[in-house]
Amino acid sequence: MPPVKPARRAKSARNPRKRAWPRGVKTAIRFGLPAAMTGAILGAGAWLAVSGEGARLVAKAGAEALSFSARAGLRVDNVLVTGRKRVARRAVRVALQARRGMPIVAFDPHAAKARLEKLTWVRAASVERRLPDTIVIRIFERRPLALWQLKGRLALIDVDGKVITRWKLSRYGRLPLVVGAGAPKHAAAIIRTLRAHPRLNARMQALVRVSARRWDVKFKNGIIARLPEKDAARAMATLDRLVQRERLLDRGVVVIDLRFKDRLVVRTTARPKAAGTKSKERRPKRLTRPSKDT
Repeated sequence: MPPVKPARRAKSARNPRKRAWPRGVKTAIRFGLPAAMTGAILGAGAWLAVSGEGARLVAKAGAEALSFSARAGLRVDNVLVTGRKRVARRAVRVALQARRGMPIVAFDPHAAKARLEKLTWVRAASVERRLPDTIVIRIFERRPLALWQLKGRLALIDVDGKVITRWKLSRYGRLPLVVGAGAPKHAAAIIRTLRAHPRLNARMQALVRVSARRWDVKFKNGIIARLPEKDAARAMATLDRLVQRERLLDRGVVVIDLRFKDRLVVRTTARPKAAGTKSKERRPKRLTRPSKDT
């Protein structure tokens, strides 16, 4: 009978158990290493910020990116402007701040729009950046409405009552003249009312704002028509019928007072005086209102 061989040891006995790290060392590694890395990053960032090196590196990287985009075809080659009639071309170019060949991604359309709308002739503007190479601008100009006179100074105003300019006003001499404080704000409404009556509009010299409440219409022959504070359109229609029926603006009239609903007051000039006699001014004359069908 063969001899019995001794049993082999288990394989696990060949791999002795690894020695464990001390608990303090593991805790230090777990929390200390991230803290050290965070501190290093913050320290590097602080150094870059204090030394200015970070800003320089960022600016350099941005400039290189913009330059690369321009070389790739993203550059300003076309600037299309529509709606410009009175705004100076140079003023638009200065406000736009875009030059041919610059990286189009460096162009700020919102800032350009804000600068354009500060120009006196520009009421509104839209600015669009169309990649790869085009900037499109649309300008909405102010519409001249009238010349405004205050304390001897003239200014050109638009339909919103905004002052456009005080220079080179001779080319706008055919526009209506409005006079007085607060006149620009209400000018559009009264001018629109007056233009509905061509006979009166053709003979009007100025529209005078009185006490910031109502209007006087001064005609070229010196006659003044006093309009009411409310319902000036009705009073203007009444005056137009009187001019058509009685030729009121061609008679010896100084003032036509239309401020009252129940009566019309007309002040006339004095009669021509004879030799050796004193002239007397006529009292204001009341006229009945013409009916609507006359």
